Amino acid sequence: MDHLLSLSQAARMVGVPRKVLQQHIQAGHLSTFEGAIRTSELLKVFPEAAPSNSGMVEKVRRIREAAVGKIFSEGRPDPERMASELHRLKIYVGQLEDQVESYKTLSEQVTNRLLEMQDHCDRRQSMLLNTLIGWYMNQVKLRDEEV
Repeated sequence: MDHLLSLSQAARMVGVPRKVLQQHIQAGHLSTFEGAIRTSELLKVFPEAAPSNSGMVEKVRRIREAAVGKIFSEGRPDPERMASELHRLKIYVGQLEDQVESYKTLSEQVTNRLLEMQDHCDRRQSMLLNTLIGWYMNQVKLRDEEV
């Protein structure tokens, strides 16, 4: 079965520094999926690093099974634990929402500041700032569309 590994996990599995994997990705020898590397892709570049040799995939499977076992006792969810976890996650989501709003405000402030700077520049600087502003606004728009 094909597993997704973080860059750090993949580097440990094949016994190389993360930088080596990053170089393979940049060179096009390794492809990623949402920032993770499939074991099948990793084995194409590092065939000697069989996942069964590292034991990492098995370790991850055991950790996942143990985590699920903590949430469910005797096949039934523990209502108190589930309520506690739900409460913790609601607080965490609220914190993340606050952080997102803070970054949106910062983004608007940066955009306004760049536009103000553009008004006080010579023609060449204004064109450069216009290019930067266009790129920045496009990046913000792309990220808004992802959500």
